[in-house]
Amino acid sequence: MVRIARQDYLYDGCYVHVISRSIRAIKLFKDEEDFCVFIEMLKKAKERANFRVYHYCIMQTHFHMAIQIAKFLDFSKAMQELKSGYSYKYHQKYKISGPIWRERYRSLLIEDEHYLYACGQYIENNPVKAGLVNSASDWLYSSRLSYQEGKVDGFVDGYEQYAQVKKKTDIFLEEEEFFERGSVIGSALFRFQFKKDMKG
Repeated sequence: MVRIARQDYLYDGCYVHVISRSIRAIKLFKDEEDFCVFIEMLKKAKERANFRVYHYCIMQTHFHMAIQIAKFLDFSKAMQELKSGYSYKYHQKYKISGPIWRERYRSLLIEDEHYLYACGQYIENNPVKAGLVNSASDWLYSSRLSYQEGKVDGFVDGYEQYAQVKKKTDIFLEEEEFFERGSVIGSALFRFQFKKDMKG
């Protein structure tokens, strides 16, 4: 199956699930310093490209973000600089060479705020599914604490009407297929229309 170019379906102002994994499942983040360095770089990328972060989770071998991009080209450039910049720091620290990322980054278009919230629950639950913690709020490198305990981390923007979005969202599918495969996350109608539009 031919992969659809991001610029053909992402647009300014859209919601996106961003995923990027390491090559050969190597540990990109081996200690607390690595996580903190990457988060600081991510904050700077956010400032440069002016995207909004609703949910995120940084694992040892990959990271997820559920965001709203402001300008697609600015965001794409910021992501490229983020990943190449972290590669440089990783090479310097661990005295290795060669690629550390498996791909540029994956991006799935999200239909609306309700699916954005559902995707966020999936993202924040990753450490639990991986058996790293018993509760999503126990993982220090995600947005869960920002919502569950009101912890301000200077990175998560959050929803203007969070309670309403949460109350109206009855979608919580844990299947990786739904949130990580293909190019879109949304209702059956949304996915059907997307396929139709992509076929021209």
